[in-house]
Amino acid sequence: MLRQENYRTIAIDRRGPVVVLTLNRPGRRNAVDDVMHAELSTLFREARRCAGAEVFVLTGAGDAFCSGGDTDPDRPYSSSTGLTPIQEAAEIVYGLLELDQPLIAAVNGDATGLGAMLASAADVSFAVPGARFGDAHVRVGLPAGNGPAALWPLLAGPQRAKRLLLGGEMITTDQAVAWGLLHELVAPGPAWNTLDAALELAGRWAALPRVAVRGTKATVNAALRAAVAQVLPLSLALEEQAMAGPEFRRLLAEAHKARHT
Repeated sequence: MLRQENYRTIAIDRRGPVVVLTLNRPGRRNAVDDVMHAELSTLFREARRCAGAEVFVLTGAGDAFCSGGDTDPDRPYSSSTGLTPIQEAAEIVYGLLELDQPLIAAVNGDATGLGAMLASAADVSFAVPGARFGDAHVRVGLPAGNGPAALWPLLAGPQRAKRLLLGGEMITTDQAVAWGLLHELVAPGPAWNTLDAALELAGRWAALPRVAVRGTKATVNAALRAAVAQVLPLSLALEEQAMAGPEFRRLLAEAHKARHT
């Protein structure tokens, strides 16, 4: 069962059979620090066991969905879960793909790094146009180990996935929709936004027979789970190896300085 008291960086809003999960570090554009990383590693496992919850909606507080890992050079990369950060990363991906209930992402702004993985791994993602999308792991000396290397070749094709990941390239959400990494653009406006679109679809799905919806999702996700099981252990092992090297901390500090100057 999801309980708000167990989460400091994720807001939980129960709306009948629909539960809205909000990444809630708006002052840091919902960047994932060690606390949020640990919470994400348990979130989807606990959501799966949430009685009466038929559909989940994931969004971000403020004007960003999630700007990826927090680049604070003083970040210790520690864990409070008893798992290593790399093991937590695996739990986030596996938890997402094994979630019985549908997950709809309301991508209300930039989705980069882990944020891009969360958005693309959702069953449907509604996004504002013109926001940034991509994974810049390589720019801080790390292989893209936290999911995109396994998922994006299936969603967008190997060539497009390599185009994004090998250079840490950023594209717009418009291009991400065209490539199949996100679902649909929703023009921002006072009357309708990504969260409204997500909630409207969530309400329709929540009214459908549970066994049919969950069984269909499990069937469609079987290929994704198989690909992740084959690729993720390798990609995370390579990322862990690179994190132990001196280049990572140097490039991380440079990225943090560039982001905040």
